[in-house]
Amino acid sequence: MPKMTRTELKRKAQDALMNGIANTLGYYDPRDCGVEMTEAELAEFREIIQREADRVARLFGYESAWSN
Repeated sequence: MPKMTRTELKRKAQDALMNGIANTLGYYDPRDCGVEMTEAELAEFREIIQREADRVARLFGYESAWSN
């Protein structure tokens, strides 16, 4: 089996991170962890987390983040 290059390993690591971000965007609800917030606060939180996820995605060469 051929050894992966550093670039290939880096890409796999970035993909793993993006998968974790996608899971967070799709399933994480801070209220499930005991954080109390109003619907308006939750909506703002979701906007912020999407914006931050998109920022990371662009660093890795993607157009935007996605959710699972």
